[in-house]
Amino acid sequence: MNFNLFLIILIALIIIFLIILYNGIKLLLTVEKEKGIVKYEFKVTILKIAIFTRKGTKEIIDSIRSKKDEDSEENEEESKSEENEEKSESEGEEDEDKKGLKEKYEEIKPILKELKKSKEELKGFLKDILKAIDLKKLEGKLIIGLSDHTTTVKIASWIWSIGAIVNSSKPKQLSVEPRFNEVITDFEGKIELKINILLLLIYSLVLLTKKNIRELIKELYRQKKSKDNA
Repeated sequence: MNFNLFLIILIALIIIFLIILYNGIKLLLTVEKEKGIVKYEFKVTILKIAIFTRKGTKEIIDSIRSKKDEDSEENEEESKSEENEEKSESEGEEDEDKKGLKEKYEEIKPILKELKKSKEELKGFLKDILKAIDLKKLEGKLIIGLSDHTTTVKIASWIWSIGAIVNSSKPKQLSVEPRFNEVITDFEGKIELKINILLLLIYSLVLLTKKNIRELIKELYRQKKSKDNA
C-alpha cells in the first residue's frame, strides 16, 4: 500500500515537472531612454511566478571635446622619435602575433574539421531552437528630433516603412514619433519570449544521437584535457 502511494506521488510529480518544462520560461526585457537616462528591467518567470528580476538605470553623458593646436617643434620631434620606436616594436610584436596565430590555428584545426562535418546537424538544431522559442511581444517606439528637419523626416519614414511590414503580425508593434521643435533621441522598447524547455531538451537529446556531434564533443573534450595537462 505504501509502495503504491509512493508510486502515485512520484508519477504525479513527474507529470507536474513535465508540465512546467512544457509551459517553459518567459523572458521579458523592457528598455526606456529619456533625457539621457536609460532604464531597463529584465524578468524571468515560470508559471507566472518571477524567479529572477533585475532593474537598473544608466546615465548617458554627451560631451564635446574641443581640439586645441598647441604642439611645438620640440614636441613634434619627440613624437617622431617615439613613432619610430613604436614602429620597430610593433614589427617585432607582429611577427610574434603571426606565430601565435599559426599555433592557435593548428590547435583548433581538428575542431574546425569536426564543425565542418557537423554543419548540417547544427543547422537543423538551430532551426529546432527557433521552433521552441515563441515571440509573445515586440514593441518599440522611437522619439526623434534632429537639427535637420529633412533628415528627421527621412529616418521617420524609413521606420514607418519597416513598421508597416513588421506590424502586420499581432505581437509586433514598432512606431516612431518625429519632433521638429527640439533635438531629441529617446526610445522605449519591450520584448517578451517564451521558451519551451521540454522541446529544447528533446532536440538536444536528438542532437546527441548524431555521430558527427558526438565526435565534435569528443574533440572538444580532448582539447580541454590536453590544455589542463599542459
